[in-house]
Amino acid sequence: HRLRPPPATPQVQKVLKKSPDTTLCVTGHSLGGALSVLCGIRLALKFPDNNVQVINFGCPKVGNAAFAELLNTRKNLRVHRVAHERDLVTRVPNGLFTHAGHTLQIGGADFKPRAFKWHASRSAMTNWNPLRGRVSDHFMDGYLNALHSHKHSGKNCAGEKPWVSEYDTTQ
Repeated sequence: HRLRPPPATPQVQKVLKKSPDTTLCVTGHSLGGALSVLCGIRLALKFPDNNVQVINFGCPKVGNAAFAELLNTRKNLRVHRVAHERDLVTRVPNGLFTHAGHTLQIGGADFKPRAFKWHASRSAMTNWNPLRGRVSDHFMDGYLNALHSHKHSGKNCAGEKPWVSEYDTTQ
């Protein structure tokens, strides 16, 4: 079974013709985050000479372990998930579904951010606690507030929390 090229392929080809070294970037939130992962792998397979960067927010688990391995072993693809510590959507679906790529876990004022390299979290019990989250923790405003609670050079910086400087190896 062959994947059809993404609908944006003609536009991407135009950009790459003018600027062949362009890194292709894909982003999304929630269902858009899941779609960004699917689009990212399709672009990485279609354009193997270009780097593809996926950065998403509040993304649910998208595929099984074999799919995660495909994403994690593509030399031209990097997937970075930003997950709010209390966001329930980032923990589902369970069962055979798993995350792919790297995870940056952010949260409220008292939460120390963590980064996980090649984050899998396949177990339904390791990260599922229905008492630790609300649907509103999935809203993009919560993500923006958490991001702005860190030190950064952009506008709207009110934060003092330091950023993650290394990956956490415990899962």
